[in-house]
Amino acid sequence: MGKRPSALLHRSPQEWLSTLPVLLLLVLVVFLSSGQIIHSQLLKIGEATWEEYFLLRTAGLTPAPECDRDPNIDQRVNEIAERRKAEADSDPLGDLLGGGAVNRDAIRDSLLAARANCRDKWDRYQTVEEKVTPSVVTFRNIEGGLAALVATLGDYKRLLLALLLLICATTTTFQRHHIALRPSRTRKDHLISNLAQVASNSLLLVSALVYRASDLRAAQAGVTVDALYLHSVWIAGFAILTAAAVYQLVRPPRDLEEGGSWGKAFLTIPLFSFMCISASMQFYGQGYFHGVSVYMNMMMELSTLFLNLALYIWIGMMLKQTRLTHIVFDVMRPWNLSPELMSVVVLAFAAVLTAYTGASGIFVIAAGATIYRELIRVGARKQLALAATAMSGSMGVVLRPCLIVVVIAALNKNVTTAEMFSAGGKVFALSLLVFFIYSQFARTTPARIAPFAQALPASLKRMVPLMPYGIVVGAVALFFNDLLDRQLDEFSAPIILPVMLLAILIYEKLSRHVVHLFALFMAAMLVLSWQEVWHGYQALTAGAASPPGNPLPGNMAPQELEAMLWEDFWRNLMFMVFLLVTYLVPGDKDPHYAPEQGVAENFEGSMRFATSETTGHIGALLMLMAMSMGAAGIIERSGVLEALPETFGSIWIAAGFFVVALVLVGMFIDPLGAVILVNAAMAPMAEANGISSLHFWMIALVAFELGYLTPPVALNHLLTRQVVGDDEVESAKLKTGSFFRRYEKFLLPISVMLTALLIIAFLPLISDSVHGWLFQRIEAG
Repeated sequence: MGKRPSALLHRSPQEWLSTLPVLLLLVLVVFLSSGQIIHSQLLKIGEATWEEYFLLRTAGLTPAPECDRDPNIDQRVNEIAERRKAEADSDPLGDLLGGGAVNRDAIRDSLLAARANCRDKWDRYQTVEEKVTPSVVTFRNIEGGLAALVATLGDYKRLLLALLLLICATTTTFQRHHIALRPSRTRKDHLISNLAQVASNSLLLVSALVYRASDLRAAQAGVTVDALYLHSVWIAGFAILTAAAVYQLVRPPRDLEEGGSWGKAFLTIPLFSFMCISASMQFYGQGYFHGVSVYMNMMMELSTLFLNLALYIWIGMMLKQTRLTHIVFDVMRPWNLSPELMSVVVLAFAAVLTAYTGASGIFVIAAGATIYRELIRVGARKQLALAATAMSGSMGVVLRPCLIVVVIAALNKNVTTAEMFSAGGKVFALSLLVFFIYSQFARTTPARIAPFAQALPASLKRMVPLMPYGIVVGAVALFFNDLLDRQLDEFSAPIILPVMLLAILIYEKLSRHVVHLFALFMAAMLVLSWQEVWHGYQALTAGAASPPGNPLPGNMAPQELEAMLWEDFWRNLMFMVFLLVTYLVPGDKDPHYAPEQGVAENFEGSMRFATSETTGHIGALLMLMAMSMGAAGIIERSGVLEALPETFGSIWIAAGFFVVALVLVGMFIDPLGAVILVNAAMAPMAEANGISSLHFWMIALVAFELGYLTPPVALNHLLTRQVVGDDEVESAKLKTGSFFRRYEKFLLPISVMLTALLIIAFLPLISDSVHGWLFQRIEAG
């Protein structure tokens, strides 16, 4: 162990200046999202507890009406009539316009209506003052304070995202953790990489200064400019980033090697620097000096989505701190699967987790090292293990509740998340089948699987340690679903999943006894839920026997109520199994594993390690995504898209063009940037050429993942290198054997995803029935 850097209270400067602020920002984002849910439930509780709570909550906040409840109507009629008559007499055109006569009856009717309205206001005011109690005021203050706090924070989401990006990017620069085609090892690598970072960060600083000056001129001219204060944040942040890169340049690490070549050194330039420098040069040539900042600022328009992405990265890093992946592999170990079959199982399991961690790259970062190590343990060759690790998240981006699909549905109104996830499940099954076929053709040893009668009991026994996790996760799910009326879906996942992972870490690292509290809460919620199921069943039975038109609870249709009851029934039954197995079935519920580097044994250390890793990954990914916006801007302003034909001569030609174009986009642009570019440029073209929106976006998602697995960039392979280690990846290289064996880590994923892409793109064009089955439209409601 090396000597720790100078520390305050046993914590390094990075932990005080980077990890702690990022932790606070992430917790603030979770609070901001969950606070909206909690506030809506508080309003429901208030209305259910106090009649007319929406009126009572205004007590003390609304002043008493200033109108007179008992005016002298006759006197007011005379006053108004005299005033109007005087005004008409003084008007030279009064006679011509017929203004001489005053309608006293109309004046009286108006005054009577005003009096009635005034008395209603006083009645409401007095009712509120009479009914309001100290408990109402206390509850109102809590509910109103939460609403004000959430509303205030919601107005500063852009600031939260900007601070998160800049803090994390600065940390990533000091950690030398930016994504590049190869790691920096030699002094030449260090020099070229950091010179490029100094140049790119300086260009960002100049762009931000010019952009601020442009917006200030616009504001002085009377144009409304949103969030003008953000310019100062960007300028300060880019100045710090530039200073950090300069510091790294003049203070190289001591472990750098000598030698190397200048050509390979250019491959160590971070991808964001490549994009920033190339985009800036293009914009400068057009006289558009603040172009990069303008397009980068597009992130702010989607601040909620990028903040959710940061939460997904945090979720992935917290998952890495848990023992869940180890326990799941323990469950599979009795089956003694051959490496290729184990890879299929791993990819199926990883796809589900990928959907809950937001994107394929995030899952590779979170679980890639464990997947690689377990595949090696079952005898997989290193090239196969690297291939499976790189594509471990590629198949899950089409499954619920993946963030990318939510972004697509938010940007494109021709598709819904329900439709995309329905089609995505079939696309996932196809991709997994294709991988199974290819892996069996590529296997070097016979396929094997343990006897069913031997493997199943052992596997079930090893599932016992998972039951307490089911209780912890289930208790959190019940809290959100039954108390806050928010199910775990694609919209709530960024809010609920961090809470679930925090609960798991508390159970694992703080105290195993806390599971009893979760179990007690789950038992109480299950009792209430079973009562609701019974009442719903009775209402359904009574509704079937009653005359037509008798409303069911919530005015639900019988089929809808029945489906909801069955869903609750099976959910409750599953949770009861968790409780019964945990407390009645003997077995080791606390398996111990060898300590791992970067995985803490206590709660505070786990949160610190997880957030520290999150900081580096957020900085690397968000900077890459931000610069992808600039690269997309260059493509948009180049006129290339306008030069493309609006319609092609054949739908087959159009599909072929989109396949190639979307793979190229995926090779060079990050997922969110690619979705924004493709939605604006290619989605309308696909519709014009007869390719349905749902079909097009399924092609796009698979093509993007193929791009992330394809050189020269191969982003998922770069992330695999980061988590597995440079030395391990280098040791996997083969100098003998067939071309496929030497480059299997690239060729196997490319073959699988390319085959799946071609099937998804062209098979539905051959058969309308296949198209209708694969891309079913789902009507809302």
